[in-house]
Amino acid sequence: MLKKYLEFDNFFIIGLSILIPTAISLSANLFLSPILNSFMGRTENPELSISVYAISMSIIFFIGLPHLRIQQLTIVYYKNFNKITIHYFVLLVGLLCTILSVLIFFTPLNIYLLKLIFGLSGDLLSQVNHSLKLSFFIPFILVLKMHFYGIAIVSKESKNIWRGTIFSFIATILIAIFIFFMRYDGYLIGILSFSIATLLETIFIAYLVRKQLWDYKSKIFQKDLNMIFLFKFFYPLLFAAFLPGITFPLVNATLSRFENPELSIASVSVGFGIFGTLGFAINGCQSTILSLLTNGYNYIKIRNFSYIIGFITLFICLIAGWVDPISSLIFVKILGLDHQFASNSLLVFRILSFLPPFLVMEQLYVGLIMDSKITTSIIYINICRFGVLIICLYTGILLYKSSGPMVGGLAWGLTLFFEAWFAWFFARNLRKSI
Repeated sequence: MLKKYLEFDNFFIIGLSILIPTAISLSANLFLSPILNSFMGRTENPELSISVYAISMSIIFFIGLPHLRIQQLTIVYYKNFNKITIHYFVLLVGLLCTILSVLIFFTPLNIYLLKLIFGLSGDLLSQVNHSLKLSFFIPFILVLKMHFYGIAIVSKESKNIWRGTIFSFIATILIAIFIFFMRYDGYLIGILSFSIATLLETIFIAYLVRKQLWDYKSKIFQKDLNMIFLFKFFYPLLFAAFLPGITFPLVNATLSRFENPELSIASVSVGFGIFGTLGFAINGCQSTILSLLTNGYNYIKIRNFSYIIGFITLFICLIAGWVDPISSLIFVKILGLDHQFASNSLLVFRILSFLPPFLVMEQLYVGLIMDSKITTSIIYINICRFGVLIICLYTGILLYKSSGPMVGGLAWGLTLFFEAWFAWFFARNLRKSI
């Protein structure tokens, strides 16, 4: 029955061979977040440490938001277009991110923005400020890393994706263990482990794909591919990355104005991190969809494959969130959280646990838009998404200021749910032409 539904002979195996390493690569940070949280959760002030790490990472990822779409650009163009032009474009994007991070993190503007937007003060303010200075180079590194992984995907070198991700995972844990036993402040466990391991991972994956970086044997159909052409394709994707990139900082900035802000921010961070870890396969769907479409596979097979991944993930999340022995094992015993912290984090996770099929739906239809190379629809999808987010956060501030974790979880959940339907609406005609 399943084989007839998928109509695949070996299609399912082909899809998994792309999806799994890609998903693990894109989800590495989500895998590591609960691990780093478990280290910070055992420090002297766990709520403060995890809050500092969550706020710092949300700002760093926002500054480096082009990395969220660089991999898709690489997959779409790298195989059949001028590689040097694409490398140059990626380096330019990374350099612009670095300039922006230096201008913000090393000037008085940093403290001003942290006070104005996030409402930070005291230890939370000083530690976030220190974290951002330590990791100013990460936006540039993230852009390069996702470009190199994109090359590995489009070159069908899945073994290099495995190697790079495993290397990063081991490096991060070893660095975290070292810092933990050195008795540094808790937030340094997260920020230094992530920063150093990401730098080492990028160098390692660049070495692994070195033969594909200057592969002149592959046919180049358009030698005159220029920066303007790439920019026209990329700027709607960049705009699309902007709104997801700003979601975490905006949610954290809102929660910092709630009662017990450290607990609220930390709970949303932990709950979302566990959800991302258990739902890691979904993160690789869009790149897998693009790769399969680029290589001429049937849309119906791709759609069915994607939704099966979504419903399998839904089942896993529902079991983890709603079956008590398992949820207690994850949030209390493994993460080492106290009762209040664990219950609030579990609340966030339960809100998000129903989302997997809708996340797949969004990635499928946005993938169709990217494959068409007419990406302006993505701008409208994300404008609609942003509107939903603002409505949720504003309503939360007005009515539920004592329930930060619930507001944060619902803001994320409703935003992602409606984004899926917006994606369907704008891509509904594209699927008819495939």
